[in-house]
Amino acid sequence: MLVCQAEAPKPDSSAAAAAEPAASPEPGEAPGAASGSVRDAVRAAEQAGEAGRRRRQAESTDMIASRLTRRFGLAGGLAWVGFLAFGVIGEQAREAEKRMKKMGIREPWAPAGIKTRLEVASEEANTREVADAREVVTPQGLRYTDLKLGGGAPPQPGYIVVLDYKGYADGRLFEDTTARGKPIVFLYGKRPFAGGMCAGVEQALAGMRAGGRRRVTVPPELGFGDRGITLRPTEHVPEKAGTVPPGATLEYELTLVRVSIPPS
Repeated sequence: MLVCQAEAPKPDSSAAAAAEPAASPEPGEAPGAASGSVRDAVRAAEQAGEAGRRRRQAESTDMIASRLTRRFGLAGGLAWVGFLAFGVIGEQAREAEKRMKKMGIREPWAPAGIKTRLEVASEEANTREVADAREVVTPQGLRYTDLKLGGGAPPQPGYIVVLDYKGYADGRLFEDTTARGKPIVFLYGKRPFAGGMCAGVEQALAGMRAGGRRRVTVPPELGFGDRGITLRPTEHVPEKAGTVPPGATLEYELTLVRVSIPPS
């Protein structure tokens, strides 16, 4: 007897793939270990990617630090990288403050004690104490006497000035940055002035060089005039609280620590 046998339909490949059982674990491997291995591999890949990202970020930071150091010297590079990374807070001229905030600067002081060997050698070779300097009186009534002639760079408009000073109003101390170990930092020629600075100080700095020290007497007209000033505490300098009464004659002892070109 002839029996007609119908040909069985071919299974759909997609259905077969969906119905295909998961890979059997290797002998001695617990069920679910295969999927755990996949998760471990994915986790390892993610960790490797994160490590690579951090390494690229570190290399980028190193490159920026290297370029800043080549441009501005060791001290300039360290100072600006420190500014960009950590920031400083303080009283800055509004216009200068906006610019500095964009760069992450929050406090007007910098690690200014680190200098390149070339800078140190140049300043030491050209800096000298002055024993018998005569007092200079300008047409505006500003009086100053050089205690030390600096051998570094002179300040120019827009340059970063790092300054230590003691300020007296009618003989009474109102500010001493040397006592707290934090010189002020500001852009030379910018307005309004940083706290404690005035037109008389700016004029006195014009003839100085980095490393120099000068004693200055400022008449009220070049100081704070009839309004006076009160220095307000800041987050990082809570002890700042000096007061200059209206009409006070000011005396400063200025030490020009450093003059730097700002990043372009």
